[in-house]
Amino acid sequence: MCPGVGSGCLVLPTTITASYAPLTSSGNPPYFAGAAFFARDFLRCSINCWKLYHGCESQWRSGLMADASRSWTDDYSYNAQPGWSMAPEEPTGGPARDCDILFVHGMASGGWVWKPDFLARFRAQGYRVWSLTLPGRLSGPTMRTDPSALPRAARAAMYADSTSEVFSILTSILPGASLMDGPTLDDFSDTLHDALAAIGRPCVTVGHSLGGAVAQNHARRKGWPHGMALICSVPPYGMWRASAQMAMTNLPLWKALCDYSLFGLAHTDHEVMRDNLFPNGVSEHDYRTFVSHLRDESLAATSAAGGLPPFAPLPGARDNVLVVGTGRDRLVPTLDTWLTAAWYGAAPVILPEAGHMPMLEPCRDDLADALLTWMETL
Repeated sequence: MCPGVGSGCLVLPTTITASYAPLTSSGNPPYFAGAAFFARDFLRCSINCWKLYHGCESQWRSGLMADASRSWTDDYSYNAQPGWSMAPEEPTGGPARDCDILFVHGMASGGWVWKPDFLARFRAQGYRVWSLTLPGRLSGPTMRTDPSALPRAARAAMYADSTSEVFSILTSILPGASLMDGPTLDDFSDTLHDALAAIGRPCVTVGHSLGGAVAQNHARRKGWPHGMALICSVPPYGMWRASAQMAMTNLPLWKALCDYSLFGLAHTDHEVMRDNLFPNGVSEHDYRTFVSHLRDESLAATSAAGGLPPFAPLPGARDNVLVVGTGRDRLVPTLDTWLTAAWYGAAPVILPEAGHMPMLEPCRDDLADALLTWMETL
């Protein structure tokens, strides 16, 4: 039995009736001050009742992901900072190399998306590889994604020093709030810059999807790395063309991605997501493993990837850029892969049978071969 609950009825804590002395000495009208304190203590009582009767666990996730394997996660991290981490893998063979490889994930994923057997191809050729996990929202998931968001925000609001801080805390859990509080595409690029500085030697940046936008924005703002590979990447002019094509030719996917961006995995169409992300098929176990690791993504970053304002370097031939696309990518069509390659004065490598996640598909050896062949030319 928790304090304040008994005999089937709710009894307000004594602090609610004892802490509302007029505060005219501070210049605030007493009715405003009393309302503020009453709201604070009512939140305290409400949160206790919420915890007692409802709990804070996501039922959909525990049901859908109960048997999901965790084998795709990082086993350890290096130079962990607030909000981001970086995991290294040492070479296992091959000649000594004068550069490392840093892999940057796409929307809503993390360093776990680069599977150990894929990274092993590069380690066997003498490369030290790093898997970067970009920072998430400081305020955590929104209430539509995480049922514990409301009690979490209420607890924080109880200790706020001002009504404006309470308002900021409570609005941060609303769907779409990440459009306002980030992190932004520039924040991600700053993280990439910090990661490269921590590595401390020449490095090839490999960006997938949104990670490609991060890599291009970093090249524009901070300078070029030793090399930059873009895999199924956001084009340098943004996703506006691909998004318009998707809305006209694949409306279910367009809607599923919008639902996911605003409301989380619990409110998206998993059949549509599964069929379009993995057009060659994926086992139930592997799909559950994949989605169990997805997280809220920042709408501020994904909206910037639309292309306004411009985030990429100016067009021009670059001999240290590789562009890789696939023939069955439903998010970044082959046309955009060719236009991206033309932007940097090169021809793309196309993996004809792969979808948007080639590093997780059977063709990942072909992707590794393309990257290794290109890196020999740097």
